[in-house]
Amino acid sequence: MRVLIVAKTRMGSGACIGALTENGESVRLIPFNADEHQGANREYEIGEIWEISAKPAAAVIPPHHENIVVYEKRHLRTVTALESAIELLMPPNIGHPCELYEGLLQMSRSGAFYIAEKSGMPPYSTTFWRPDQALNRDTDSRRIRYRYPTADGGCTLTYVGFQEPIETIPAGTLVRVSLAQWWKPTDRTDNEERCHAQISGWFLEEPVREPALSRQTSPVEESALSQRSQADMPPPETPRQYLKHVFGHDDFRALQEEIITHVLDRRDALIVLPTGGGKSLCYQLPALIFQGVSVVVSPLISLMQDQVMQLQQKGIPAAFLNSTLSYDAYVETMHQVKRGEIKLLYVAPETLVRNEILLMLDASNIACIAIDEAHCISQWGHDFRPEYRQLVSVRERFPNAVCVAMTATATPRVQADITQQLRLQTENQFIASFDRGNLFITVEPKVELLRQTLAFLNAHHGESGIIYCQTKKQVESLCHNLSTYGIQALPYHADLGAETRKHHQEAFINGDTRIIVATIAFGMGIDKPDVRFVLHAGLPKEPESYYQEIGRAGRDGQRSECLLLFSYGDVDTIHHFIDEGAPSERKGRLERLNTLVDWATSLECRRKGLLAYFGEQTGQVNCDMCDNCRQAREERVDLTVPAQKFLSCVYRTGQMFGGAHIISVLRGSKAKKVLENGHDALSTYGIGTEYSAAQWNYLMQQFIQHKLLRRDAQHGSLRLTEKGWAVIRSEEPFLGFSVDTAVPVVRKPAVSDTISEEPSPYARELFEQLRLKRKEVADAAEVPPYVIFHDKALQEMATYFPESVAAFEQIRGVGPAKIEKYADIFLPIIRAHCQEKNEKE
Repeated sequence: MRVLIVAKTRMGSGACIGALTENGESVRLIPFNADEHQGANREYEIGEIWEISAKPAAAVIPPHHENIVVYEKRHLRTVTALESAIELLMPPNIGHPCELYEGLLQMSRSGAFYIAEKSGMPPYSTTFWRPDQALNRDTDSRRIRYRYPTADGGCTLTYVGFQEPIETIPAGTLVRVSLAQWWKPTDRTDNEERCHAQISGWFLEEPVREPALSRQTSPVEESALSQRSQADMPPPETPRQYLKHVFGHDDFRALQEEIITHVLDRRDALIVLPTGGGKSLCYQLPALIFQGVSVVVSPLISLMQDQVMQLQQKGIPAAFLNSTLSYDAYVETMHQVKRGEIKLLYVAPETLVRNEILLMLDASNIACIAIDEAHCISQWGHDFRPEYRQLVSVRERFPNAVCVAMTATATPRVQADITQQLRLQTENQFIASFDRGNLFITVEPKVELLRQTLAFLNAHHGESGIIYCQTKKQVESLCHNLSTYGIQALPYHADLGAETRKHHQEAFINGDTRIIVATIAFGMGIDKPDVRFVLHAGLPKEPESYYQEIGRAGRDGQRSECLLLFSYGDVDTIHHFIDEGAPSERKGRLERLNTLVDWATSLECRRKGLLAYFGEQTGQVNCDMCDNCRQAREERVDLTVPAQKFLSCVYRTGQMFGGAHIISVLRGSKAKKVLENGHDALSTYGIGTEYSAAQWNYLMQQFIQHKLLRRDAQHGSLRLTEKGWAVIRSEEPFLGFSVDTAVPVVRKPAVSDTISEEPSPYARELFEQLRLKRKEVADAAEVPPYVIFHDKALQEMATYFPESVAAFEQIRGVGPAKIEKYADIFLPIIRAHCQEKNEKE
């Protein structure tokens, strides 16, 4: 079948494609192996002829009777006389819109055209129309509409196409009209379901859009900006004064002041700072000084909401546009942006490229475009998202706006790709150290997950942390097992449903539960500063994910611990996921996985290896903050005999089996696989009963780590190395760590072995009183406790005992907005403590 592409409308990050067949029938093209919402169908262009192999969709939801599933396709050519071709295949209606769809269109109170089921459905959802009057663009609603003029004010059709929405569609223009899916307002239960009529495009030689190279702020905007800056914002000050008076900090972190000065000079920047390094301040502070609105591209709703909530607590006019807003709130926010009342606007990338949002920004004064999680732009990144690539067109549309791209997980290759895609200058890069010096990093063999997890949690009693698992099943299982030991932990994974996930996330953020057990779906939007540990019960898929996930610990700069329980079984699981994924991504994903496995099994400093992956070299010999550097000073024992037993068994089984099978043979197992292969007759059968399976597994990982064995990445089989043969022949001894540490009963915090614990410098009793009051205030305001004050601020209050407003203002994180809100709440507690202390003395 040959089809002519006549419509291309937005559908998530992909496209809905309308076409006409040679017989003049309207069809809607559905890919057989992809989702239009996830980027599919964008290869089609209007006016092209394609040859396709297709079948009618199995399930058709009216009014889309035209749905066909495309299995094969081939582009043939592009039509030159498109309008004539359309009129030949499907003659258009002419005149009033009521003539469309067999006269079944009705008009709502707001003037919108729709069809109701009880009135009858037309046999098609797509038609063409030449209006007898000009259609005028209307941007006062959430979506762009075109208004057909009438005596009572006009009727409207929503616009959903890819074309630049021109101000006026002239009378007589060939317009494509279609019906949307069934819809009923959730807040109007008495209304019937409706299919609204919408314009998906027109066929007209469009005028060239003038780029906004010299856009001037309108008098209305100037007035609004002037009034707001005088009424709501502090008078013009230096960045350092804004830092203190608005954000409540005395000093900038590394590179922040240099970056902010650079951005205020209206120069673009690529900013690569570690998680917790203060990237947000690099655009938030300039946004307060710039005249106009700064648009922040953020990938997650939870991340937007958290950022906006914290900014509003500081008295900064910030807002977001996403699906959580009601219709009225969404429209009002758009109007606030146009009126110049919003300083920071957060949107998702797919929202930003919508026509109605671009028109809203055209009518505003765009000072800055800040792109968070910018590694998503790069095809070499670990989390590439096609919709991020579309941001280049937004940057071109607003060339006077400063462009700031930020990420915490970008290798040199990804940094170069971001720079090229956004057309940034290489000299405008700010790359800070990736080192998180307050994180203690440990990798241990995973031998008994539950027992190791319990020991680790026992060492972090009362602290807040995240446990990451590979699968949803593992999350549920671990949560259940922890509960049997009296440990409250909430699960988080995709199958729980949006409301449950939201509830569990809020419980963790608000301190109502201290432990969350989650898949990688959790954490990207979390800015909880007091996460004291991250435990990986399963292997992450690449170094970027691992670095990003451990970065959620210790964002307040205080000491935190990161433990990865390593298992080759987890490596095989990820290999399976990679094989099931897109072939085009397989090579890169395998390279990143193998890099992480090499790092996890390396004997060198963990920090040094991780930093090297991100292109950072360090001359430090011993970091004192990882297990390898700590173990370098520990006493090793002679494990030559067990090594010879294991290596000999690998050889005698033909170097064709994995570790689990070798351990079964050594322990004299009667397993079917052992007997079928005749391995019960080997001389190594049953010679290793002195060790448990967990202990042998612990030893095996040491043998691999010390390069006595090499593991086949694809099949998992073990093979001897030259170094391994030297141990078998007794030419070299093998010194390792005792199996007594394989499964600890109680695991002490690793950091205590290298860093002496100092007595607490603050009054713990007062600190706990302040924490309780903070929780009470946060619950009443329905915000997380850290939005009120971070732990560091409470610790300073319990150290310096501020009893006056002037002294209270010197505490970090305390600015004018927080003094006004909280000074009268927290100062009486501090004064009462000081009075009681004086009376006792």
